[in-house]
Amino acid sequence: MKFSLKFNQTKSVFNIIILLVWIKLALSYLSVKLSYFQRHLIPNAVKNNLLGLPENISNTIEFLLLPLLIFFILLNYRFLGKIIDVFFLSIIMFGLNLVTSVFNQVSIFDSINFTLKIFTPIYLFLALIIYHNKYDLSIKIIVKRTVIICLILTIIGLLFFDPSINRLKKYLPIFFSGSHTHSYVLVSVCIAIGYFIYKSEKRMLLIGFLLLSFVFLYFGYNVRTALLMYLLYILTMLFLISDFFKLMFIKVLIFTPLILIFIALFISALDLNQFSSGRTDMYAEKIKQLSTFGIFDWLFGRGFGSDLIETKVWWWEKKGSHSDVISFLVENGIIYLGFYFLTIMRLIFLNKKVNILYAAILIGCFVSGVISNGIFVRPLAGYVIFIVLAYVYTQTKERPILSSSVNSVE
Repeated sequence: MKFSLKFNQTKSVFNIIILLVWIKLALSYLSVKLSYFQRHLIPNAVKNNLLGLPENISNTIEFLLLPLLIFFILLNYRFLGKIIDVFFLSIIMFGLNLVTSVFNQVSIFDSINFTLKIFTPIYLFLALIIYHNKYDLSIKIIVKRTVIICLILTIIGLLFFDPSINRLKKYLPIFFSGSHTHSYVLVSVCIAIGYFIYKSEKRMLLIGFLLLSFVFLYFGYNVRTALLMYLLYILTMLFLISDFFKLMFIKVLIFTPLILIFIALFISALDLNQFSSGRTDMYAEKIKQLSTFGIFDWLFGRGFGSDLIETKVWWWEKKGSHSDVISFLVENGIIYLGFYFLTIMRLIFLNKKVNILYAAILIGCFVSGVISNGIFVRPLAGYVIFIVLAYVYTQTKERPILSSSVNSVE
């Protein structure tokens, strides 16, 4: 009886966690901000808010979600095995935030901002693995329901919301918080659907889906970092399912020098700053900013908000680096950045044998943060991708995907 009661209580906490994630997704449309060029429109928090909820209600859910996740992990940490290292890395990074807070005399709550964004979805990932290991239950149903919820919410947005703006052009309506977060959520959903098709061994259907979904994301929203993340996943999938694409990959490696020369010529003929939406100007400013750093600045950063500066491109307001890596370095220092890299590496190498598909998804997430404000600092999208990652990991953790045969990963 006691065991049954404890079992039900533990499972209830997990179910509440998943429910809160779904509620967070469902209410995220209220926090969609209107750009200057949409100022004539009525925001969702006013126009589509029958219950009169606060516009930041989706973010407020974090105050419930985070303690529940930590409680669930601490209660069941023995079911993580060596993966508990990831949790310990988060503790170290929070500790470094405390040092940065004291050194720069800024609020500790502001200082832990990045770490909370990075690790709350990772805590969900750990909770899902615990659930799988402890109860010997598949998390497939959780992934499917998350995908269905995201698709329904996306359709609601497409039918009833106003067009979105990205780089001064109109695109399809969004539901999830902002155009970039929305795109990352949809990429995560497409990755999940692609993986389900992959496991069903329907290769032509998989190729068709990957192609059509990429085209939809490109013309529908055109968020380039999200597209790059998805493209890496698509190329990995094609490599896995077809000997033809394996041969093409080898040929690309052979002709890499020529390809690099072509890319260099292309870039030289391109206004790189305009193409990168002002990133090269920002990076030049960041080099100047870093050149003024003292030893303690390099070690622990200059604190929350120090990454925000004005440039010639974004003259109307202060902007961040548009690179999570640079932001972490400026605000939290090189030690913090090193532990961030270590966290990514630990997530990739959870087992001795690296799963190619699982690693490709994580590397795509990492790359999105190198060249932009990527998925790791967008918790809403982070929850979805880490739900998908947890399923991929639990399905293939003992069997690396190295064969062209789909059967080799089952």
